[in-house]
Amino acid sequence: MSAIQALRSETPKLIPLFLPIVVSQYASIASGVVDSAMAGSLGTLELASIAVGVAVWVPFQVFILGIIYGLVIFVSQAFGADDRGSIDNLTQQSLYLALLVGPLAGLVLFFVSGHLGLLGVQEDVASLAGRYIRAEAWGLPLACLMFTLRFYCEGQKVVVPVTVMSVIIIGVKAFFNYGFMFGNLGMPELGVVGCGIATVCTNFCFLLMLAGYVCLSPRFAGKRVFATLYRPDPASFLRIAKTGAPIGLCFTSEFLVFSVMTMFISREGAAAAAAHQVAFNCMILFFSTAVAFAGAACIRVGNLYGSGDKVPLRTSVSGILVMSVIIGCVLMAGMVLNDEKLVSAFIDEATVIPLAVAILHVAAFFQIVDAMQVSLNGVLRGIGDVGLPFVFTTVSYWAVGIPAGYLFSGSPLPFGFFPVADFGVVGWWMGITLALFITTLLLGLRVRAMFWNSKGPVEALQPAT
Repeated sequence: MSAIQALRSETPKLIPLFLPIVVSQYASIASGVVDSAMAGSLGTLELASIAVGVAVWVPFQVFILGIIYGLVIFVSQAFGADDRGSIDNLTQQSLYLALLVGPLAGLVLFFVSGHLGLLGVQEDVASLAGRYIRAEAWGLPLACLMFTLRFYCEGQKVVVPVTVMSVIIIGVKAFFNYGFMFGNLGMPELGVVGCGIATVCTNFCFLLMLAGYVCLSPRFAGKRVFATLYRPDPASFLRIAKTGAPIGLCFTSEFLVFSVMTMFISREGAAAAAAHQVAFNCMILFFSTAVAFAGAACIRVGNLYGSGDKVPLRTSVSGILVMSVIIGCVLMAGMVLNDEKLVSAFIDEATVIPLAVAILHVAAFFQIVDAMQVSLNGVLRGIGDVGLPFVFTTVSYWAVGIPAGYLFSGSPLPFGFFPVADFGVVGWWMGITLALFITTLLLGLRVRAMFWNSKGPVEALQPAT
C-alpha cells in the first residue's frame, strides 16, 4: 500500500483520537497560564517564587506521568485483544502503584523545598517558593490516581469525556485560585501557597469526575473496572513501572535540557534570556500539537498490536508517519508566517523581538523532524518498545544537542581554543536542531526494524481470538 493510500485509510481513524487529545493538551497549558496570570497580580516576588516552584515540582510530576503512562500501553493492547480481565487487573495494579509512587515523590519534594538556596535561589524567593512547593506536593498522589483513570479511558479510545473534563477543570482551577490566593468566597487569603492548595483541590475534583465517569457511565456498563477486585501484585507493579520509567525519564530529560540551556543563555544577558524564553513559550504551544498526535498514535498502534493483525498495523504506522510530516509542515508554516505576531504576544521590547524571531525561525525549521520524532516514539510505545528510544533521545540531547549548542553559541572553550562559531543564543537552538535530526534518524531505523524486519516482533504476530 502506498503512503497516500495509508494516509487515506488512517486519517478517519486517527482524527477522532487526535483532536480530543490535542484539546486536552492545550487545556493543561491553559491551567498553567491561569496560574501565571493570577499570580502576577500578587507581585513580582510571588510570581518569581511560583516560577521557581514550577521549575522544581513539574519535573517530578512529569516523571510520575511517564511511569503511569506505561498503563496506557498495556490497556490499549489489551483492548485490541479484547482482554477485559487484563485491562481491569492492570488498571487496579496501576492505582496501587500510584498510591506508592505519589506519596514518595511528595516526600522528596518536601525535602527539596527546604534546600532551594543550594540551587542559587535568592533567600526571599526560596522561602516563598518552598512553601508553594510543599503545598503542590500534596497534589502528587492525587495526580497519580488521576492519570491512571485517564489512561484507563484513553487506552480504550474513550477520549472525548476526558477532554470535556480537562476543559471544565480550567474553570475549577481559576475558581480555587480566586478563593485561596486572594481570600475570596469565604476562603483564607494564602497568596502563593493558595495557588498550590488550589492545585490539590483541582486534582481532587478531576479525580472525582474521572472516578464517577468510570463507575457510572453507560460506556462501561457491564465491564466496570472495579467489578472484580484484585490484590496488589508486585510483579505487575514492576511490569508497569519498567515500561513507564524510561518514558518518565525521557520526559524529564527533555524538560531538563531546556533548563540547562536557559542557565547558559542567561549568562549572555537579559535580552538573550528573554528572547530564548519567548521562543520557548511559542515552541511549546506548537509542540503540544505534535505531542497530542503522538499520544493518539500510541493508542492506535497499541490497539492494533493487541489485535495481532500485522497488515493493518503496518498500514497504520505508514499513515501515522505521513500525517506527522504534514503536521510538522503546518506547524512550520504557522511559525514562519506569524513569527512577529507570536513574539509580540509575549513581549514588546524592541531589543528582544528581532532576536526572538531569529530563534523562532530555527524552531520552525525543526518542526517537521520534531513532529516525526515524537510520532515515532508514540508508535514504538504502542508496542511497548521504550528502552532504546529513551537511550536514543537522551543521548542525542545531552551528548550532541548541549555540546553542539555550546560550540555554536560562541561560548569560551578551554585551553585557549577559539569558538568554532558565534551565533549567540541562536546557536543553542541550532544544537537542539542537530540533536533532533539524529534522534529522528535513529528512531526511524528502530521502527523499520520492529515493524518491517522479517525477525521483528510484528512479523511474529498472530491475530487475537
